[in-house]
Amino acid sequence: MRRYLIIFLAILFSIALFFLTNYILKKLTKNNTIFVSTLVSIIGFCMFILFSFLYLEGNAFNPNYSYNPPSIIDGKVKDGNFSK
Repeated sequence: MRRYLIIFLAILFSIALFFLTNYILKKLTKNNTIFVSTLVSIIGFCMFILFSFLYLEGNAFNPNYSYNPPSIIDGKVKDGNFSK
């Protein structure tokens, strides 16, 4: 679920960045404002995705842990657990 939220926020961020860049470049009366705005928003999208995944998904789990599933010992169910 977290990954979809990151992608959604990155899309919103890139759209806002596109319109902001387009507005600023039109105020400065530059040529090719759509191309430059699109390029800036794509770069912003990629950077937002990269930093978000590195920050939020970097420590999502510890790969050193192993999972022991529940088992039946002497007719009783022993709970599963994570161990190093």
